[in-house]
Amino acid sequence: MTPSLTHILHGADYNPEQWVNFPGTIDEDFRLLRKAHMNSVSIGIFSWAALEPEEGQYQFTWMDDLFARAEKDGIRIVLATPSGGKPNWLAHAYPEVRRVTLEGRREPQCERHNHCLTSPVYRAKVRTINTQLAMRYGTHPAVVAWHISNEFGGHCHCDLCFAAFREWLKAKYVTLDALNEAYWSRFWSHTYTDWSQIVHIDNSVHGLALDWKRFMTHQCRTFIRNEINALRPHSSGPTTTNLMPLYDLYNFWEVAREVDFISWDSYPQWHTVSPELDETVVAQNTAFAHDIFRSMKGSQPFWLIETTPSQVNWAPVSPLRRPGVHRLHALQAIAHGSDAVCYFQFRKSRGSCEKLHGAVVDHVGHGETRIFREVTSLGECLEKLSDVVGSRVKAEVGLVFDYENRWALEASRNPQNENKSYPATVLDFHAPFWKRGIAVDVIDQTADLSAYKLVVAPMLYMIRPGFTEKITAFVENGGTFVTTYSSGLVDENDLCFLGGFPGPLRKLMGIWVEETDALPDGFTRQVEIVHSGKPQTYAARHWFDLIHLEGAECLGEYREDFYAGRPALTKNSYGKGRAYYIASRNESRFQDDFLAQLADELALQRAWPADLPHGVSAIVREKGEKRFVFLLNFIDRKADVSIGHQIFTDMETGAPVSHLLCLEPFESKILQAA
Repeated sequence: MTPSLTHILHGADYNPEQWVNFPGTIDEDFRLLRKAHMNSVSIGIFSWAALEPEEGQYQFTWMDDLFARAEKDGIRIVLATPSGGKPNWLAHAYPEVRRVTLEGRREPQCERHNHCLTSPVYRAKVRTINTQLAMRYGTHPAVVAWHISNEFGGHCHCDLCFAAFREWLKAKYVTLDALNEAYWSRFWSHTYTDWSQIVHIDNSVHGLALDWKRFMTHQCRTFIRNEINALRPHSSGPTTTNLMPLYDLYNFWEVAREVDFISWDSYPQWHTVSPELDETVVAQNTAFAHDIFRSMKGSQPFWLIETTPSQVNWAPVSPLRRPGVHRLHALQAIAHGSDAVCYFQFRKSRGSCEKLHGAVVDHVGHGETRIFREVTSLGECLEKLSDVVGSRVKAEVGLVFDYENRWALEASRNPQNENKSYPATVLDFHAPFWKRGIAVDVIDQTADLSAYKLVVAPMLYMIRPGFTEKITAFVENGGTFVTTYSSGLVDENDLCFLGGFPGPLRKLMGIWVEETDALPDGFTRQVEIVHSGKPQTYAARHWFDLIHLEGAECLGEYREDFYAGRPALTKNSYGKGRAYYIASRNESRFQDDFLAQLADELALQRAWPADLPHGVSAIVREKGEKRFVFLLNFIDRKADVSIGHQIFTDMETGAPVSHLLCLEPFESKILQAA
């Protein structure tokens, strides 16, 4: 279930409770909202103290007034539950709601998001305030969605959490014998003889550390469920919560199951890469994150629910966005599947820690600023994209980035502890597709693979239950699978597979990995790979699997060290499909050449009919027979884009576009295929 929208949502977090003592400010804000072509506000995110200043004493007058203004002006409201920032009275009256650190210290009331997810008191208080909100506003016509809390994150180590953790473990393992076997806890004499002994997280027991993160993900899910259950008797509105990219304390694929649609906060650090690079580095990283969150609900449209049109104030250095980059960033989100562009914040706060964080309206208080004009221009553009709403990005490539695999790999102690670099490695396999306008779903091991021609799973250290059978059936039925070094080593409990690596993938890949060499940063070995009948030499670093062929075909070899002549790239025909194993961590040029060759062989659909110049990306969204193409120039110089014989219509101007298109620096175009 997603919101019923007819236009791209263009909005911002708004905190009118900060301005109730400034006569005329809220009136001016609504005038500026209309002027900026913004059609929504998110309210209530950190408003608990304003809604309930004392326990059981509610003040809704200020919010009633806001709803009346919004309805009058046709402004949609994303109504938030306020659990992300607990009021002082609650924190002091009920100390148990405050988190306990890993060292066992009860945190004071400070900052935000330091509530215990397990606390029955906190859950009860959240249910109460949510019920009050839902009873009052749950059926209001201005409400387009419910925003559940804000940026879930962090762990609590209090007695309540460990008591709940032990119950969770009992439900999972039933007996201590089963738990000890799963944790291999006889190592270092860590065998548990009573459930009560599990009172802290020993990170040397990898299965325990993994289960703790799974449990905290479970607690996050049930906390969200508790929030939504309070709303449901009074409102059927769709729910979301704002997730954060590459944040690894929870498994966001699991958290996403609790809400109706995905939202996330995107704050890329434009203009901060080294001078010899350009903005394509930031652009591709951002595209990768968009692809993760879009994929969590099967390519259902998501929302970019937080970004800034200007600069943040929490990074080491925060350059201003150069002219055109805000529009470029916003349209990149739309291109990858978002139906919304929303900001933190509409009006800059006067005080506290985010008073110098970017906003639509600066402290000067009017709309005569560069940022406001850019937001207004984007709003005018988004109003012309109504046909895009609800359209989908259709991908033929599934790229596996698995949170539990990441947890296990980063906790493991292996020959290469200095340069594991799992996220960076997956990004390196994403880049060749992004540069060629080939859509990618970034998935985990629980995903359905049936829609894909190609599945790529770099560094699949942990094989979770069911994945072997699923990927084997995928290849047998004609799919192409690619994996790499450091794959197929352990099961879901981080126990090594017996019988040789890559464990349960050994038959599918047609190889046996006997040893793995690891070298420090700066050391390389040459590998020679055959592409399209021509040998190419690449530099490999960090990881070097020494493999034996067991039915696979050798497509490339090591050229140096004692393993010179051993296979470095293999292909195994299996059923109607094929499986490739990359034995070493190669320079990016290899990924570019190898995946480009696979893309051509598999005839993967491209967004653009011709090759794209460096720095330009193309993404397609589709709805029925309609195709919407987003062309985005992420470099600070002009780029000529060949169109070939196809004809497009510029969705902003209505003008036909054909033959050659010249994109100005940081320019973006939205085209509809004729």
